[in-house]
Amino acid sequence: MGYFDALLERFEEDKELEKAFGKHIHWGYWENPSSADGSLKDFAIASNNLSRLVIDVAQVDNGFRILDAGCGFGGTISLLNEGFDNLLLRGVNIDGVQVKRASEVIIPRGGNDIQFIEGDASNLPNFNDLFDVAIALECIFAFPSREKFFEGVKQNLKQEGKLIVVDFIINPTIIKIWSWFEKNILSRLITDTYGSKATNEVAFIDLKTYQEIAQKTGFRLEKVIDINKNVQPTYPAINSIIINNFNDFLTAKGLEYFSLLNLIQYQILIFQPIK
Repeated sequence: MGYFDALLERFEEDKELEKAFGKHIHWGYWENPSSADGSLKDFAIASNNLSRLVIDVAQVDNGFRILDAGCGFGGTISLLNEGFDNLLLRGVNIDGVQVKRASEVIIPRGGNDIQFIEGDASNLPNFNDLFDVAIALECIFAFPSREKFFEGVKQNLKQEGKLIVVDFIINPTIIKIWSWFEKNILSRLITDTYGSKATNEVAFIDLKTYQEIAQKTGFRLEKVIDINKNVQPTYPAINSIIINNFNDFLTAKGLEYFSLLNLIQYQILIFQPIK
């Protein structure tokens, strides 16, 4: 069983753990990475800050319609709900347990309309309202198909809207060795951490492949924001959890080493529909 498969049960035993992962299941962002202290409290703040950064990048305003694909416990939607009024917010997540918790914990305010939907982000429904922004924050690597996700977003996004993807981007120089690492090491890392509910297989791609997917599905890549150095303090916090729970040092450290060498880069990608 993956760590996050039983996370809700662990919240009952460890309230500090709930503070760290009760809203977000993604990396943290430190404006000044040297300020990180390695604590779960610090990591929770940094995870919140990553969602805030994405919201800033999206240039959200009151009255926006926003889709959060792979929304987890609804942390990003919670911040949107707290900070803006008259939003239409839709969260889609494949894990019904996480959807249930998000629906129970997040109470709409300020005229906001919030709905969490259990579903596959690669098979999005046709929503009644077109979105101003669609977000996939550190989850798309586990989707069955990025291309189908892009197609689904295109059908549900305003012509002037934005698709924001936060993902691990492979440096082209390691493409030849990457497939072995991804199959034998990284997939186990993701499954051990996020659990079988999330995925048993992952796929990281390079920027060129993203551009090809965008072009094929009617998008263009407008901007790339590299925050790799700002997420580095995440690894000690996450790795200690993996090692303590699974005694798997190789799995825990593999992604960290690739990241430190900039062979994997943590980036925010901004796409817009082609007019």
